[in-house]
Amino acid sequence: MKKILLTLTIVFAALAVRAQEADTTLTAQGQAVSEKDTTATPTWDMEVAFAVRDTCTLSMDIYFPDDDKQKHPCVLFVYGGGFIQNNQKEISNRRFCRRLADAGFVAVATDYRLGLKGVKNTGLLTMAENLDKAVKLATEDLFSAVQYLVTYADEMCIDPSQIILAGSSAGAITVLQADYELCNRTALAAAMPSGFRFAGVISFSGAIFSRNGKCKWTAQPPAPTLFFHGTSDELVTYDKIQFFNMGFYGTRSLVERFEKFDYPYMCIRFSNRYHEVAAFMNICFNQTVGFIEQYVFNRKNWQVDITVTDPDFDIAKPWAFTPKDLYK
Repeated sequence: MKKILLTLTIVFAALAVRAQEADTTLTAQGQAVSEKDTTATPTWDMEVAFAVRDTCTLSMDIYFPDDDKQKHPCVLFVYGGGFIQNNQKEISNRRFCRRLADAGFVAVATDYRLGLKGVKNTGLLTMAENLDKAVKLATEDLFSAVQYLVTYADEMCIDPSQIILAGSSAGAITVLQADYELCNRTALAAAMPSGFRFAGVISFSGAIFSRNGKCKWTAQPPAPTLFFHGTSDELVTYDKIQFFNMGFYGTRSLVERFEKFDYPYMCIRFSNRYHEVAAFMNICFNQTVGFIEQYVFNRKNWQVDITVTDPDFDIAKPWAFTPKDLYK
């Protein structure tokens, strides 16, 4: 497979909004931030409960396209929040889902259990164990949401062969992990139907947690994947964090594995940017839809690697924080 490398020093049209003005859902202290844009606030068309876990009722918000097609592709979006806060109904997330619906997708924003809520940073090994647990909880809940959508696909006008995962930050970790568990047919993915595959995965600053060293997809190849990440991100590592066979593998490491095994992907790296890229869903909306059109609908097996550099970027950013800042 031929790899296409691009370096952009001028941000393309859909990225014209400065990152300093981007939608944000987390501060270094893990608090919600008000949306700067006060224009019309999108809302969902239906809210349904899909599972009960640990006395928690998990729900999903569904946004439908306004057309008469029988079946639509579905984008299942998983919000970010450090596994400590629920941002499912945060305004920029709602805007992203409504824009997807306007583009012809059934957009679903799904809930999950917050496995790091109340957890303090008590050392690398303990934090890794806590992160592993949180990722497993969120991934299990994501699979429950997918099963619900597959079961009620006809009622929701969803094509179950075209379910695309998208996630931001903790949500990006969850969607990457879900596809990884499914492709390895682990116990976590045991309830998924035999032969089921995700049509695509979209990660805004995500990573995969592995207890078996470098990531390998053994039962089936990963879904075509779109990676967005800031190269200076330390909250969700852009590179990797390893402790013997246990590791947290970010975009740079995952793309290297995709290249080695010739898996289709698109990677958009933001040079010297931090974790604000996790909130670029609306800034990068055109690139997201374009990826789906080419890799999912047209089944392109491309490997495209893009580096975006903004010479006007102010490096003194409040998003330059680490897990210690968030979980102290």
